Amino acid sequence: MRLLTLSDGYGDSVAVPSWYPKYWKWPEIIKLMTKGVFLNNCSRYGAGNEFMVNQLKNNIDSADVVIVQWAQPNRLDLILDHSDPAFWNDVIASDQVYSNNVVECAHNKFWISSGSKTHAVQEYHQRYISLKQHQMRSQIFVEYAKLLLEQQNIDYHFMLVDDGEYLGINANWICHEPFKGMSDFKRKSKYANLDLGIVQPTPLVAFDFVKQYIMPRVDLQWRFEHEINAVENMLYKHYQEAVKNKP
Repeated sequence: MRLLTLSDGYGDSVAVPSWYPKYWKWPEIIKLMTKGVFLNNCSRYGAGNEFMVNQLKNNIDSADVVIVQWAQPNRLDLILDHSDPAFWNDVIASDQVYSNNVVECAHNKFWISSGSKTHAVQEYHQRYISLKQHQMRSQIFVEYAKLLLEQQNIDYHFMLVDDGEYLGINANWICHEPFKGMSDFKRKSKYANLDLGIVQPTPLVAFDFVKQYIMPRVDLQWRFEHEINAVENMLYKHYQEAVKNKP
């Protein structure tokens, strides 16, 4: 079974603390909890919904099952194709967090700027594009993704990073409460008390979400109960090791 997953840093296991190298996110945890799954995880820290829908379009042929975790609407995924490329090159180089976050998608290069504090990005958000327009764009991205997946008869499910009541789209949502994101679930998980002050949910919280909400909904070859329990115990052991190494 070929599984395509898309998210921002909630699904990107590269974006982890150096003292917690096994800070696996939900796509890798699904891989641990299943058999015969070939995972193509196209998640990227800082990604917005425009980048994700383009990644979906360019990777859909490699998928039998797709899970998309939509990000906050107000993000700038910038295609680097401008009349004055030096301007954005200078802006990108000046960003202390996202300067290395240029990603190729098909024949385009995206700068995944997310929460960049650079003046140019902040001005874009504050002066040119309102939150309402961001939300309307994300609605279109989600609607397009749904049509694309249903036309190709691909089993798909949508999730959320943050709450997304503004979407109001009838689709195959996996949420612990209607249109509630994983950022809300991390406060309600049985492992909520193990929070480490990191934005993304700990691997144990992600495991809890997968077991409660993804396993019953997504048709994959899930492992037997004792193997699932072994995965949970392993993740808890990694958590304990990381706590000892935390600065």
